[in-house]
Formats: sequence, structure tokens, C-alpha cells
Amino acid sequence: MFKSFLLLTLKSIRYRSLRSWLTILGIVIGIMLVVIIFSLSSGIEKAISGLLQSFGSDLIFIFPGKETNPMASLMGGQKFKVDDLFDLERISGVKYVMPTDVAIMNIEFRGEKQGATIHAAPWSGMRPIFEESQGVKLASGVWPQNEDTNEMVLGDIAANKTFKTPVRTGDELIVGSKRMRVVGVLNPIGAQDDDNSFYISLNNYWMISGSERAVISAILKANPGVNLDLLARQIKFELGKQETVRDFSVLTPAKTSQLIGSVMSLVEIFLIVIALISLVVGAVGIMNTMYTSVLERTKQIGILKAIGASSENVLSLFLMESGIIGLTGGLMGILLGVFISFLIGLFAGKLGTQGLFSFASLDFYGFAVILFVTFMTGIFAGLLPARQAAKMEPAEALRYE
Repeated sequence: MFKSFLLLTLKSIRYRSLRSWLTILGIVIGIMLVVIIFSLSSGIEKAISGLLQSFGSDLIFIFPGKETNPMASLMGGQKFKVDDLFDLERISGVKYVMPTDVAIMNIEFRGEKQGATIHAAPWSGMRPIFEESQGVKLASGVWPQNEDTNEMVLGDIAANKTFKTPVRTGDELIVGSKRMRVVGVLNPIGAQDDDNSFYISLNNYWMISGSERAVISAILKANPGVNLDLLARQIKFELGKQETVRDFSVLTPAKTSQLIGSVMSLVEIFLIVIALISLVVGAVGIMNTMYTSVLERTKQIGILKAIGASSENVLSLFLMESGIIGLTGGLMGILLGVFISFLIGLFAGKLGTQGLFSFASLDFYGFAVILFVTFMTGIFAGLLPARQAAKMEPAEALRYE
């Protein structure tokens, strides 16, 4: 009996294939989004952890803006006075303070002009922070020794891919209106923004841009063995005395990791809500499809009852059809989600972020739950149309045209 009902159900779905697939699509989209985020979440957290480790476990970052949304103030253009940041070196436990600023400037090399990211910081702080805390070494050349000389250091991608001709140590570039000589090229850092950057001293940056002695952020290097959380509180207290930037963030690697984890949780919740909405939309679609199916198959229902099928048999037949529609939507959503996650992982790998997707990190128990939920969604959505079909009298159903 079950096999006969299953074959009859599959034939019915195939007969109305376009309507069935459009109904299934409503479920597929939401499930696919959820599977993508959950398939990549583990890899994203590992990538972020690796990136934070590359930033250095002894570094503290200062940005304008509240910790919950520092990007809002970064885009708003608030800047710290450099002297206020250098005053933080008086705090016990602070080894270096590296004020930094970032801008997009025109750079010319052998007649070719490109817009590029300029990172400006004092060489005295950049070298120890890059080499000691982040493990970044020069692939060629040397670090500049003087803040006022027209010298610069290039990231790996900036040197090799910005211009048609790769830039080498000893070459001269025109930054803004100032001619500068490349004295060093960094090894790949692994963060595309950093590898794409051109590094110059703050003094040269202020001269080229015409800006005042102010910067958008700072990196502090702590002495060995210092409690970063305690030091961050001391920094926040001292920096709170300045009046230029009222809202600012003092982030340790641990705090940054917590914030990113919170953001990921919010994204996951948001996508779960999308999936639930998608399931509701899909359930309405299934109900509509099943009601239409009942009307189209009224005579078939009459024939089934005339040859001995019970109301329970008819009810089971239509519930099976609606359940299969829901189950198919869930299965397709999972398969598409995993496939798209795999493609995202490949693309991220080509950009330098390895291990974003792994088949070993897939949650097959979670997939089973998704299939059960979508199947039950189909069952509940088809319950009312199925009951309507089961209640039909054979004589009335056979007379239906």
C-alpha cells in the first residue's frame, strides 16, 4: 500500500511539475541561506582567530567610536591628536604607541597612475610592531630609519600587482605630488588590505595630504607579561581625558574576538528568522498547491473511494504528497547551501583565506533536523486540504466536472 501511494504521489508531483517546483523554491531559499552561514561559521571563526593571532597577542587597538559599532565613527572622520596618543607611553606596561592613518591617494609609477591605499605611521613603531608582534618581515630592502626622508615600504600585492611593471626596491614612485623611493617590500601578511598597502611615515603623509597632526587610530604594544585587559582599562581612563574624540574603543585581541563572535551570532539569528519566514511562505505555497490539487483530482478521489479506499487512505495520500514537497525543498536547500559554501571556500582560498569551508565541519545532525522540520512543515501545511479530500463522498466526487 505504501509503495503504491508513494508512486501515485510522485506521479502527481511530476504531472504538476512547474507548480510543485515553484512551491519547493520558497523553502529552498531560506534553508540554503541557513546552511551557508552554518557551513562557513566554523571556518570564519578560525580565519578570524588566525587573523587576530597575526595581529599579535600583545597589541591593543584604539579606534574612534563605541565598541559596539566603531565603523560608524571611522566613516565619520573623527581623529585623535597625535600628542594625546603618544602621552599613553607614560602608562606602565606600554612599550610602543604607533599612531596610524589611512587614505586613498594617487600613485604614479613609470607614467602609470593608480589609486592606492596609503598607511601612515612612525617607522620607530611600525618596525617593532610588524616584526616582533605580527611576525612580518621584509622580503627585500630595509626599513627606513628617518621619519623625514622620502622613503616608503610596500606590501607584497602593492609591489607586484598594482602596476603593470612590478615595483622593486630602489624604484621611485610619485605619491600625490611627492617623489618617494621604495626601500623595502614586505613578505605576504595574509590580509589583503595590508598586502595592498603602501606604507609611509606620518611626517610625509601630513606633508602630502596637508592634514594636521591627527590620526584615525593607534596600535599599542604592551610589555611582556602585562595583563592586557587591565592595561586596556588604564588606557581608556587616560585617553578619556582628551576632548577631541569623546567616544572611542580600546580593543584587545580577546575583546575583538568576543565582538566578532557576537556579530556572527546576530547574523545566524537573522538568517534563522529568514528561514522561518521562508518556511511560512513555503507552507502557504504548499497549502495552496494542495488545495488546487484536491480540486483537480476530485474525480480521482471519487474513483479511489469507489474501489475501496478509505478516508484514512486518501488523507495519507495527500499528506504524503505535501510532506514530500517540504522534504524535497529542505534537501535541495541543504545541497545548494553546501555547494555554494564550497564555492565560497574555493574563492576565499584564491584570495588568501584558507580553510573557510571544510566538509569535516558540516553538521549532519543539524541537516537531519532541517529535513525533519521541512517534512513536518509540509505535513502541517497539507493537513487541511488532505482532510477536505478525505471527507469527500464518492458519489459527489464522481459527478464533479
